[in-house]
Amino acid sequence: MVKADAYGHNAVLVSKYLQELDFIESFCVATPLEGKELRENGIFKNILILGGVLKEEIEILNQYNLIPVISDFNQLEIARKLKNRKIHLKFDTGMRRLGFYLENVDKIKPLLKEFEIEGVLTHLSSADTDREYTINQIKEFKEILNLLDVKPKYIHAQNSAGVVYECDFCNVIRVGLAMYGEKPFEDYPIELKQVMSVKSKIISIKDVKTGDRVSYNGSFVAKKPMKVAIVPFGYADGLPRSLSNRWFFLVNGKEAPILGKITMDMTIVDVSEIENVNIGDEVVIIGESGDKRITFGDIANIVGTISYEIMCGISKRVVRCEKC
Repeated sequence: MVKADAYGHNAVLVSKYLQELDFIESFCVATPLEGKELRENGIFKNILILGGVLKEEIEILNQYNLIPVISDFNQLEIARKLKNRKIHLKFDTGMRRLGFYLENVDKIKPLLKEFEIEGVLTHLSSADTDREYTINQIKEFKEILNLLDVKPKYIHAQNSAGVVYECDFCNVIRVGLAMYGEKPFEDYPIELKQVMSVKSKIISIKDVKTGDRVSYNGSFVAKKPMKVAIVPFGYADGLPRSLSNRWFFLVNGKEAPILGKITMDMTIVDVSEIENVNIGDEVVIIGESGDKRITFGDIANIVGTISYEIMCGISKRVVRCEKC
């Protein structure tokens, strides 16, 4: 899964690395334009367009040899204009977002002779929270496949959370969140390693007197003399503004609390208790410093969201590199 710029990690960098692995057979993106970007940067393996296809997008699919996931009769009609007629069929077994229903199978079957059905899939909506519901989705998916009476190359239902469920008739998985090192649920039984660190550097250090107001609107007032560091990373870079006065960065292996409101381009942190702090020192926003670690999930828990949103929120102006 490399949609949404590989969950904020840079789809081109991630895909180029993964393309060298034999067991990676296809890449999944959400839109034709995401697929186009990968093709133009040397990705030659299969690219699935999970969001389906609109009639105005057929030209891009044909030009860049992209494979649409077809999930309704309107899309099936549009897909007749594909050059290679290769598609994946999606069935809705409980998500109620995209996909044909079980009761559509009889109507679909006579139309499929016009296409190469490379894959059939469903999406597990609650694999991280509801075991019974997920098992029922898998059972319904198996029933659909039996009724559909096709022999696709790929049968896929399991996402990162879903790999802990048995699906012996599936032969590929769509791994996303777990690939980037975040657990889809707390007691996830697979060991993971976080792929991306997010770092900045101190650009200024200054003294603050007792009673000084820090940042916009004075939401933090110094109760004693303090030393603060200015870090050029703010909400325009993807740091949730709701972390203001509630979170910290890591500097020299120590916690540096955020003071006042996070601004568009900068954040002010307290380094009063941290030794040997200098302009140019590394600041860890996501990742490890000394024996301390901050994950996307840690921030998501404070903000009240999911780690996906924090990952995807790291903005384009934050430079991605393989090794920085």
